[in-house]
Amino acid sequence: MSGPMEGDWIEIPGSDGAYVLPFTRYPDVCCSNAYVVRTPGEVILIDTGADEAQIASLAAAVRAVNEEGPRAVSVLLTHCHLDHAYGVIGHRDWIESSGIAIFAQEEGALALQSGDPRLTVAEMYGREIGPVPVDVHLLTADDRARGGERTVEARGRSVRLDADRVQVDSETALYRQRITFPSGAECTVYHVPGHSPDSIFVRVGGHLFIGDILFAASPGIAGLHRWNCGDLCASARAARQILASGEIGYCWNGHGRGMTVPDTLRALSALERETKKLDGICAFDPVRLNASVCYARDLLVEAGKLFSVIGGRLYYLSYYLEELGEEEEAEKYRDLVENDAIDEFLTNFSAFAKEVGAGKKLEIQFVLKAVQIAGKIERALGAGAGDPVLDASLVRRARHLLTDCLSTVYGLDERLSGEEIDLAECLEQFVTGFGDSSGLDDAMVDAVEDESAFLAALAARIANPVLFEKTAVSLEVGTRPLPVMTDPERLCDGITSLIEDFAAAGAKEVKISVAGTPEGAAIAVTSDALHPDWPYAGIYERRFSRCGGRCTVETGDRDARVVVCFRYRDDGRSR
Repeated sequence: MSGPMEGDWIEIPGSDGAYVLPFTRYPDVCCSNAYVVRTPGEVILIDTGADEAQIASLAAAVRAVNEEGPRAVSVLLTHCHLDHAYGVIGHRDWIESSGIAIFAQEEGALALQSGDPRLTVAEMYGREIGPVPVDVHLLTADDRARGGERTVEARGRSVRLDADRVQVDSETALYRQRITFPSGAECTVYHVPGHSPDSIFVRVGGHLFIGDILFAASPGIAGLHRWNCGDLCASARAARQILASGEIGYCWNGHGRGMTVPDTLRALSALERETKKLDGICAFDPVRLNASVCYARDLLVEAGKLFSVIGGRLYYLSYYLEELGEEEEAEKYRDLVENDAIDEFLTNFSAFAKEVGAGKKLEIQFVLKAVQIAGKIERALGAGAGDPVLDASLVRRARHLLTDCLSTVYGLDERLSGEEIDLAECLEQFVTGFGDSSGLDDAMVDAVEDESAFLAALAARIANPVLFEKTAVSLEVGTRPLPVMTDPERLCDGITSLIEDFAAAGAKEVKISVAGTPEGAAIAVTSDALHPDWPYAGIYERRFSRCGGRCTVETGDRDARVVVCFRYRDDGRSR
């Protein structure tokens, strides 16, 4: 079944002459959809959004309806987040002059009345808000405990509320409340916490306005103030019961287009699966937003470097294979990774970052854009990223770049998943093997009698040229052993990247030293290319923290150096 056409008045089946005018928009964290419901005696706005042009269009639609015949006007908020409620927060003159009554679930109503920057998430948008009077508190604690009817005054009008509960399963109760306006028009609200404690659905006839429930497990949304994993799963189960009643014919989202009931049910199942993975995530608050912005910037800077190298090597490989007459092999490697697509993604991301810098976009938008770009790059990498022709370190670093950004936004557990190693031995093996291509040469010799194996070995050798011939890398080891907990692959990849950056800056020498400290062990990387204005300090602080290290950049009187400190494993031994 296809949905109704959006952009014009749509009759709502199962209602007493109600029509809806949807103001839907491409999903945007800064502004929700809004809906104008018209009945013979009422105008009901379901959310307002936060875009000034949209709010002006809502006001114009209300005026046009009332020119046909005066009707009382109310706003029902699906929740109090700024992107849904700014029309009542920032346009008090319009609300007051039009006599508009505001309805919100009790916790959202209290947040609006106190100007709470956390529950309204105004703090995440860098906005200050003042207190907003709310006329009707819906589904209050008393309503949920006692049920039954009560009458409230809303802008001089008596509105009847009738609350009850439905047992969804042994663990889940669904609280609902019927609202009857003086004109006789009715709607029903359902309490569906999880995305926020005040989230509600609004039902008018056969249409259900479902707010943000389907987006509540998305990165940058999950973990907002008082987001709750258990409540969200319970609300998804309750939502399925509402839809299973057969009384709902269409669902309207808080963001994006409306959905048929079957599509909504599928989306709810996906929501539950994703939500269960997020139990225990950290709060998505201004601190984590700031950390996410840093990782988003890392993604922009480092992905450009990594994929330039990957793309350049594949182009170099294809060119030489063509020169050798191996055109089929050349085409295979040219298309191994969708480099053109990745380059386009990063170009668009860079343009978006410039808009953020110019104040045209918000930091939270930048973070969500990074999540989108990370997903696109992961898909573009595809299965080709596992081909032996590609430098495994480059591919690992690219994937870690994507996953580190996503895990920071999601607030997933970032505790070290490593192993105990001897740091001195690890670095000796690393420096010995660094830039050594003898294994690739041996593979060519071993495969000389097998044409396909030889071509694969030849391709790997061409695609991995000897690097840093002009940069000498040395290691000095102090005391040993140095037992620490770390992820050795991540550690060595980080040092590889560090050497690459120094070499690209013209370093003639990179000295690595490792020694014990009173607390554990430390790696010091010294280079003549390191200077006080070196731009990558933050990137390496974050990168080495992922393998259990604490990274600092020292640029004192003596040689500038990058120092990575590790604590000894906690086994009770004194050092």
